[in-house]
Amino acid sequence: MGIFNDTSVSGHYGCTAVMSTLVGELAARDISAAFLWPVATDWSGYERWIMQTRPDAIIVNGEGTIHHSAERKRTRDLLALPVFARRHGLPIHLLNASVSALDAAALEALRGFDTVHVRESDSLAYLEAHGLDAKMVPDLSLGLSVPPASAPREGIIVTDSVLQEVARDLRTFSLEMGARYERMKPKRPHGAKLREKLRTLWPGPSASRQWSPRSDATAFASRLASNSLAVTGRFHTVLLSIATDTPFIAFPSNTPKIEAVLRDAFGNTSRVRDVAVLEEPLFRTEARRGIPFSADELAALARYRAAAAEARREMFERIASSVK
Repeated sequence: MGIFNDTSVSGHYGCTAVMSTLVGELAARDISAAFLWPVATDWSGYERWIMQTRPDAIIVNGEGTIHHSAERKRTRDLLALPVFARRHGLPIHLLNASVSALDAAALEALRGFDTVHVRESDSLAYLEAHGLDAKMVPDLSLGLSVPPASAPREGIIVTDSVLQEVARDLRTFSLEMGARYERMKPKRPHGAKLREKLRTLWPGPSASRQWSPRSDATAFASRLASNSLAVTGRFHTVLLSIATDTPFIAFPSNTPKIEAVLRDAFGNTSRVRDVAVLEEPLFRTEARRGIPFSADELAALARYRAAAAEARREMFERIASSVK
């Protein structure tokens, strides 16, 4: 199996959780990776190298890449893969994608995938409105195995945002509240920047053939679960909070993917706030108390996780059947 868009190369905890689930689900079905092509790295010009690895199918891990195709080359690069796959007679599957703001060429390219799986129902509705078939399977980070908390929850954990101004506001909030602050992309070990540069300059030969995590997503999720409240602008902090029943307050990201997931899970977006609330004394008082989940919210999250697990199983069975 050739896997494109390995987002975990940055060490991002959520992307590590996604790739851990993806590789683990394939391994459970006796499918291994012929290669893992790193995120944001152009594959064109390496077609011969790719085929020398003898993939029997292709998976594209969409995550937050499939949007604003007119302005984003990395989006167009991924959506060129179905033509490549057809040229070589390979099944190709898009999974774990949020999809929005695509031009006509990108929408047409999506028709070249054998299966399309999106991670929230807003993306599903978007594709259906454009006459495209897809299935909804919640984000693969929900498949991360996290041990139960060993102590009662206490304190606030704050994570960053892909939007730099929001990230600064969250950092300031954490300092003023005395809260734990973590970036979703932890500091990379010595040599990581050089390896990333090599992947860009010489991506084919430097593409990994065996996945290994660049960060400890399980440890991060355990830290998340030890707190009474998570305050975040990150999609995957929200997902790992859902995975661990950690109460959270979120702020909008660069696409409406957080709001979409909360509508799927809760039927509302009441836990998404405007970033201006961080400065309000009332919100700070609420945050110190934890803003716990209601019984209805906890029941909704349990249903959402169970449905996600079944949808994941069905998706990987479909993918496995295409290569056997």
